[in-house]
Amino acid sequence: MYKKIPVQKPGPDEVLINIKFSGVCHTDLHAVNGDWPLATKMPLVGGHEGAGVVVALGSQVEDIKIGDYAGVKWINGSCLQCSFCQQADEPLCAKAQLSGYTVDGTFQQYCIAKAAHIARIPKECDLEAIAPVLCAGITVYKGLKESGLRAGQTVAIVGAGGGLGSLACQYAKAMGLDIIAIDGGDDKRKMTQELGARVFVDFSTSKNLVNDVKAATTDGLGPHGVILVAVNEKPFQQAAEVTLSFSNSINLTDKE
Repeated sequence: MYKKIPVQKPGPDEVLINIKFSGVCHTDLHAVNGDWPLATKMPLVGGHEGAGVVVALGSQVEDIKIGDYAGVKWINGSCLQCSFCQQADEPLCAKAQLSGYTVDGTFQQYCIAKAAHIARIPKECDLEAIAPVLCAGITVYKGLKESGLRAGQTVAIVGAGGGLGSLACQYAKAMGLDIIAIDGGDDKRKMTQELGARVFVDFSTSKNLVNDVKAATTDGLGPHGVILVAVNEKPFQQAAEVTLSFSNSINLTDKE
């Protein structure tokens, strides 16, 4: 539904961004369908992958200039004071504001966001390419970051040929990780290998995916970690089996 709404003025700690591009996330569908037990703003403007240009500043905002590129993410704002915020776990903040869910999001020409939480985007970046990185990219980057994986270790990426998976491949390559891409079809094989995957395991033709992934590692023990972006129950079980096999092998080696 398209509707004209007034352009809001930013509060003291907020900025107003002229949205040039916005990605669409499956979370937007959850918001429309009311799938989550969270209070949703109504009426609501969806979207949380918006990239654009800062056009107005709140009175307390000093580290951003009008004309700067900026992005609006899922976390629109948080208290910045609780233990979660202090540990960079803002998504767990009880007072977190969610773009396109509890506050209006990026499916509009002008969007309000807390200055402390916008993404600062360099001017040389392509805003169209940046928009989906603000959710899909952040999702897989955080997974890789919090996995504790180090350069030279092996990561298996389940769903490597999809939107999130292809971004995960690029981040993993930049982090110096050895990538095993798991997906189906020759097109996905070609793409993931071009993005840096050393090995491609085709789940659609594999007789035993867990064994094939283990065999694809340099030591045969299995990957050091798994990034899973496939929305299917079976890959979750397989991912656990793959990582457990590695852990059990290490424990046996230690005992010997």
